[in-house]
Amino acid sequence: MQGRAQFKRKLGKQPIDVDRIDYRILLRVYKVFGNHYKNHWRQLLVAYFGLLLTVGFALLTPWPLKLIMDYVILKNPLPPQAAFLTNWFGAEPSTLLAVLALAFIGLNVADSFVSYFHKVGMMMVSAKMIREIRERIFGHMQRLSLAFHESFRSGDLVYRMISDLRELPTILLGVPQNVVYRLVTIGSHVGLMWTMNWRLALMAFSVIPIMYYYNRRFGTKVHKATKKKRNTESNIASMITESVTAMALVQAYGREDSQQARFATENRQSLESTLTATRLSKVFSRVTDTLVAIGTCLVVYYGGSLALSGAITPGTLVLFVAYLKKLYSPLDKFAGMLLDLARSQVAAERILELIDCEFVMEDAPNAVPAPAFTGRIEFRRVSFAYKKDIDVIKQVSFAIAPGETVALVGHSGAGKSTLVSLLLRFYDPQQGQVLIDGADIREFTLKSLRGQLTVLLQEAKLFNKTVRQNIAFGKIDATDDEVVNAAKLAQAHEFIEQMPQGYDTMILQGGENLSGGQKQRLNIARAIIRNTPIVILDEPATALDAKTEAKMHAALDELTAGKTTIIIAHKFSTLARANKILVLEEGRLAGFGTHEQLMKTCAPYRELYELQCGRARELALAPATAGAEGKKEKRMDLGEVEFAPETFREF
Repeated sequence: MQGRAQFKRKLGKQPIDVDRIDYRILLRVYKVFGNHYKNHWRQLLVAYFGLLLTVGFALLTPWPLKLIMDYVILKNPLPPQAAFLTNWFGAEPSTLLAVLALAFIGLNVADSFVSYFHKVGMMMVSAKMIREIRERIFGHMQRLSLAFHESFRSGDLVYRMISDLRELPTILLGVPQNVVYRLVTIGSHVGLMWTMNWRLALMAFSVIPIMYYYNRRFGTKVHKATKKKRNTESNIASMITESVTAMALVQAYGREDSQQARFATENRQSLESTLTATRLSKVFSRVTDTLVAIGTCLVVYYGGSLALSGAITPGTLVLFVAYLKKLYSPLDKFAGMLLDLARSQVAAERILELIDCEFVMEDAPNAVPAPAFTGRIEFRRVSFAYKKDIDVIKQVSFAIAPGETVALVGHSGAGKSTLVSLLLRFYDPQQGQVLIDGADIREFTLKSLRGQLTVLLQEAKLFNKTVRQNIAFGKIDATDDEVVNAAKLAQAHEFIEQMPQGYDTMILQGGENLSGGQKQRLNIARAIIRNTPIVILDEPATALDAKTEAKMHAALDELTAGKTTIIIAHKFSTLARANKILVLEEGRLAGFGTHEQLMKTCAPYRELYELQCGRARELALAPATAGAEGKKEKRMDLGEVEFAPETFREF
């Protein structure tokens, strides 16, 4: 498995060439997402048929004007192809004028009708494809390893899933549609114009190479500006997410002004990049409009000269100008198409980065469902590194018996959380084995492995759902009776019953309508309902008052009874619950045994013990009349260590 460093580099750290439209990216989009076409092929077929009819009506619509000009107003004989008009409606000019005027209206109405169904059909397919792709990417994200979620800014991820994703249909549907429309329109109009008068056609085509060259050269600036615009918008989304989720910290530290200043800076950069992209696109369009006007003027001037000399009829000139407008329209809109394509390519690059992430923890080809565990855990010479050649876990070996409770102790960064992550298979070790009941956990499917492990984090994670749904999250098919029983065991039933709607009360985002102890007891109830043989605790009773902590310990006793339990210990008072203590020092196993054994044989453990014990005694002996600052310091330090020598009576 690749390390975290490679992951970050893969997510956009390598330079991307924005000097041109990268057709390799477009092809990658079709390759990765092209299978979504098959779900909508009927609607696409109808939409493209409407597109072709639109081009056909565009060819027919100017003909009534030509006939009115040449054969009604100038009273020339009708051509053989239009002789049926006199046979059906007579030769009276006023009658022919009315018929041709109605024909002009009818052709325009028919054109609008088929254009409506074509555009609505494409919009429906676009909306459905966005939904399918968003679900696909969301599912892919669920399978990505913890390295992905630790390395990715949540705001940027949300921006990609919502804003960037909306740009994909431009490539998947817009580009093929535009290619077909432009090829058919240009081909049919060029053919007819050449047939009518090749000299006049050459005059009309004379500005096309200039338009193409200008569009190619100027399009790179549009692409660069669009790339910068989307990156700044992504930064703003990330900053908003970070600020909102850390609002309590921002306000507690009085950093509202600095956050506002930082946001203002990012917002100004976003405004500047947006204005630059908008200005360039508008300049692009205006220059193209000027070129179109020049081409039209040349055709009108030369065509007028031909009409005056009798080489062509005035109606032919009118028809020619109408066709010229349709011919120039795809080129005139080329600026907007390039802008859309540049914007979509930038978005597609960011979506493909998510799809291309290989940090998916997958089942081995021969993985089997895990049997019911008894709970024996063993690490055999396990080494692991997030970055190459920098081991976080180094040749660690130990065994935990079924039903045993083991506390992990060590300085911050010693590898406690990493050890647990290896057991959960958030990562795989580069060396050694992690075994449960004597079998390498890589032999089991991830779902069956994690289905027999319960993790209780220090910070309770609750969803914006009902109390019942939050508890039932621990077990897919949980019944109401199981939910209530789990709540009772977790010492949560009483306060739940006192809530406005009881178990059907909605929990606000982040659990704002609950206290810290209530959130943790719901967290424990969710863990109890899982009833797995192995439980991992990240000291969930931290930072609670004594009364609440007593209820918490009672709930934890219910959760861990008869289970193999691993406790990530942040304070020494937790060790009273453990049968054994595992000491980590800079990723190595420094000691494994009881408190008495480690005090005699493990210097790092003895140092930690004496450090915290001495600090606790110092604070306990502090004068009761200490000033406000001293009291504040005492509370802070006791919160950090929360330790007393009497903790170890049970040893």
